[in-house]
Amino acid sequence: MWRTEWLTTLRRRRLFLFNILIPLTLVAAIALSSAPAVHAAAVFTVLFALFGTFGSSIPLIRDGESGLLRRYVLTGVHPGGLLLQRVFATAALDLIELAPSVLVIAVAGGSSASQLAIVVPAIVLGLLAANALGALTAALAKSVAEGALFSAVAALLLLHWAGTFRTPVPGTWQATLEAWNPFRPLHESLLAATGASGPDLDPALLTAPTGVTLAVLLLLTVAGRYTIGLGGR
Repeated sequence: MWRTEWLTTLRRRRLFLFNILIPLTLVAAIALSSAPAVHAAAVFTVLFALFGTFGSSIPLIRDGESGLLRRYVLTGVHPGGLLLQRVFATAALDLIELAPSVLVIAVAGGSSASQLAIVVPAIVLGLLAANALGALTAALAKSVAEGALFSAVAALLLLHWAGTFRTPVPGTWQATLEAWNPFRPLHESLLAATGASGPDLDPALLTAPTGVTLAVLLLLTVAGRYTIGLGGR
């Protein structure tokens, strides 16, 4: 599945180019403008999260509807392994497609080496979490339209709980959810990269969200057959 995703993406050059240029155009327009850094960081966080979630969910639903996933499983591919490889492959491809956008953010914001040292792993974690979330929403959807709706609602809800739109009051349940949210490091690292917060971030910021993301990936692997719509068949 890893090799299939890479070959398919790289041979669809027009779509691959659009996936680079469209987010790059939006990011450049905001990063090079006079938009407040706080607002710019929020927009970038939402863009990256939705890019990963939709890019994972919609193709997975289409492949399920066409019977492609079932044919893969009939050849002996383990459903959980199929999903795991697909999530990692699409997250890696997303990272490549968004790399120019991240570079523009770093240059426009005058990011230091210490800030980039957190931005890169935070974006990797965020994209991995977004793609895993996309696989979960695909399991609940019965059509592409439902998949788009579920992906948007789930991603925006998690972004809200990550403190992207407002900072939760310390000691509340919202603050607890924020500490474990895999989109929190993405948002806070982009705040630093755009100059909206202090120069240094604690690498421990990645610890709890990484654990949550790994747990979701484990869930996808264990429940892979149900997730791709093959449970009970």
